[in-house]
Amino acid sequence: MWDRVRGWFVANAEQVTIAFIPDPDGQPVRPNAGYLRVLLAEGALARSRTWGNDHFPVLHGGVSLNALGAAPITFTSFSRAPEEWTTPGVVLDHPLTMLLPFTGGTVEIEAALYQATADGPLKTAVDLVGNLASLMGPPLSFASQIADKVSTGLDQVLDATGNQPVLGLHMTMVSPGGGGRVLRPGHLVVVNTPPAALNGSTLVIHDGRLHLRDGDNVRLPEGVDYLVVRVECRAERDDWRFPELDDLIRAAGQAWIEGFEDMYRARRTEALVRAWNSTDLTPVDRRRVALLVREELDAVRELGAVAATTGTLGDIAPHRLRATDDDAVHKLDLAQLLA
Repeated sequence: MWDRVRGWFVANAEQVTIAFIPDPDGQPVRPNAGYLRVLLAEGALARSRTWGNDHFPVLHGGVSLNALGAAPITFTSFSRAPEEWTTPGVVLDHPLTMLLPFTGGTVEIEAALYQATADGPLKTAVDLVGNLASLMGPPLSFASQIADKVSTGLDQVLDATGNQPVLGLHMTMVSPGGGGRVLRPGHLVVVNTPPAALNGSTLVIHDGRLHLRDGDNVRLPEGVDYLVVRVECRAERDDWRFPELDDLIRAAGQAWIEGFEDMYRARRTEALVRAWNSTDLTPVDRRRVALLVREELDAVRELGAVAATTGTLGDIAPHRLRATDDDAVHKLDLAQLLA
């Protein structure tokens, strides 16, 4: 799929306008110190009005990056474009990838629109990939295996049908100092018209949407196909409590409440080691999350009598992640954590 979209993009380079519009206050993301996610912000497909009721747009998006210390991993999505995606004033921020830790090196980002028929093979592919969507989350090691199979399967479908993108974009970004376009938050834009046809207008993001700027005037693009992909870069996650880690925390807490101390200690150790080695987290966040898990589970022991009266962990006060510059985080080692 990557070669197909890249090939379309190269072949149509003179017929489209491509731009990366960085966020004004956005800072480059440093290796092992941040996360990346790609989302569909908005788009328009003027030609879809001639497709009729038997055809609909399908959105493909993906990221290829180093995530597990081996060969680059490709995360691919393939879904029916949301019905409201071309509605004026609507910014979707529809996720195309999960939140991924950035470990450095080269990142390839691409997105494409395909035309599918209601009873065709692309419709079947959309349904199959949709059924696997719930598996495309933490842990990263498992999600990467699913992503690889999804990408291979979609490539076989598109190869067999000969479907080509109606519109696509491809861009490579690198770590700061890497000698290329630096990975930072912003918007990737492709407009299905050559730069000369814009008559000097500049592509800008205004009020969260794509606009054309002519001097002091800004206006929405009209009568052209375009696709806007938002590149989200962030220093911290907002969803550190992954399902498998949450299950271990709850199992450990419940074991202590019910008096199974050996089981509590085993689940506690497993949860701490899982957080310490998580490939879904940056190195400093592994320490922060592991320390938070320990504090939560130690609170279960200290307040076990209270929790035992209810049979749940609902009376245990929630803890918060330590700051990234907290000395307790940087001085922590695994032996100390498990003690």
